[in-house]
Amino acid sequence: MAATPKAGAGRTRRPRGSLNQQVITEAALRICDRAGIESLTFEALGRELDAHPTAIYRHFRDKDELLLALTDALHAETTAGGLPVTDDWAEDLRAVAHRIRGAFMAHPQVGQLVAARTARRPHEFEVVEHILGCMRRAGLPDRDAAQCYRVFADTVLAYASMEAALYALDAPTREADLRSWRVDYRELPPDTYPNLAALIDDIPPLDSPDNFRLAVELLIDSIRSRAR
Repeated sequence: MAATPKAGAGRTRRPRGSLNQQVITEAALRICDRAGIESLTFEALGRELDAHPTAIYRHFRDKDELLLALTDALHAETTAGGLPVTDDWAEDLRAVAHRIRGAFMAHPQVGQLVAARTARRPHEFEVVEHILGCMRRAGLPDRDAAQCYRVFADTVLAYASMEAALYALDAPTREADLRSWRVDYRELPPDTYPNLAALIDDIPPLDSPDNFRLAVELLIDSIRSRAR
């Protein structure tokens, strides 16, 4: 009688020493993009990487440390190819803001969670250094430059994360939220909500990219005014 194959027989074992933080982080991003952040476990990473889950713990102590690596992975996408410095500080701020949004929207399952986290890693440092440089080139005194950096960066991160959270919703839930502005808000009694009734046709859709563009322009206008 033929021998019964052992469980896992024929499965290719991952070469020893082939795991590192970058490989694991890239796998974690794939899992989140494909199946949602709730699917990200060390067991799922082991299956994705064809490695035992305990091998992941050699590189990340816990899931929170992995989340910080994912945070910096989004910053890495923001800084890919370098952050150009031109003679127009405002345009440079626009560019980095839209790069941040682009990274968050490319990975909404992760983007919705990481705005308030500090990665403490090189790509985050690069983004901070770049935005501070823009503030100083705007002509702000150092104290104002530091304070405006904080407000600008945190506002951009928060807005990008909010947009990511919208796209991380399951499709029916997201559509219900979007539809409410097209339907429910229009049915409100104008005598109770006169401002809504007057402006409802001009309120942009919740998912319009123009909203982010306007937010960035308002911030830049305020920085320019303060520098004067």
